Amino acid sequence: MRGALGRAQTDPREKSGMRVKRRVLAANVLIVLTAASLLSGCSVGAPAATIPGTAETPPIVLVVASDLFLVGSPRVPFVLFDGNKPFAGAESIEVTAYELNGATSTPGWSGEATPYTDYELPYWVVYPQLPHAGYWGLGATIHLSDGGVTTGEFVIEAVDRSDSPGIGDRPPASHNRTLSTEPDIRKLSSDAEPDLELYQLTVADALNSELPAVVTFATPGYCTSQLCAPVVNTVKAAAEKFGGKANFIHVEVYKTFDPLVYADEMREWRLTSEPWTFVIDKQGVITGRLGGPVSLSELTQALTPVLVP
Repeated sequence: MRGALGRAQTDPREKSGMRVKRRVLAANVLIVLTAASLLSGCSVGAPAATIPGTAETPPIVLVVASDLFLVGSPRVPFVLFDGNKPFAGAESIEVTAYELNGATSTPGWSGEATPYTDYELPYWVVYPQLPHAGYWGLGATIHLSDGGVTTGEFVIEAVDRSDSPGIGDRPPASHNRTLSTEPDIRKLSSDAEPDLELYQLTVADALNSELPAVVTFATPGYCTSQLCAPVVNTVKAAAEKFGGKANFIHVEVYKTFDPLVYADEMREWRLTSEPWTFVIDKQGVITGRLGGPVSLSELTQALTPVLVP
């Protein structure tokens, strides 16, 4: 995910005294960097690169796939890697949140992660309960398809507030460019195969339509990693599946491509990273905010409750 992601994932873990298992070690640096290179178009956060330990190589690395985690029960997507390859051999994953408070780490919420395999890069999502701001360790017990068990962890920061619109907010009624105001689709989208239906409405139009809407901020031509580039494809598929029941809009992150200049809507929505996908009900209230990867099945789960019969 492009932007300032995975902030400060080294110092909090070191200061907390959180027990890091021997397999997540200094040699993990090369593996994490190799895995992150697959995601480099989006600057996805990765496990800390200075974790002390021996040179033993961990079989599985967890990479967080979004940012901006609000206090409460934020959506936290993550990806498993085996070396530099996505790992698809997990049967189930149990996650425990650890409060990193000074010299100790206190276990808190535990729950199951949900897999989404209908995406170019399979990912998992968990909604941990984080009652207050600060750094939290997420420890994962990974049950493998072959019957084995392994572990992994990463660190995220929970914040009290966000400048960008969230669940329960009314989004800006943006007057984004459409094919009516800019007939050249190559100036509206970096998508190699754009769906013209995603460039028919402004956000203001959608909010006045009495239909729910999906608005995605993404740049498939410039965020080319396996995590963020397919997001627009997901929205295309949802538009085909739910056409007539909701409006679908792609807002390109850049208003010019040479040089790259952020779209006015990125500033209007106060977005500092991408991709972000918002689900808005027919009353104009945000009911879903999905950062990073979004598969068709996950978007369907978020959209179905607000669809007009």
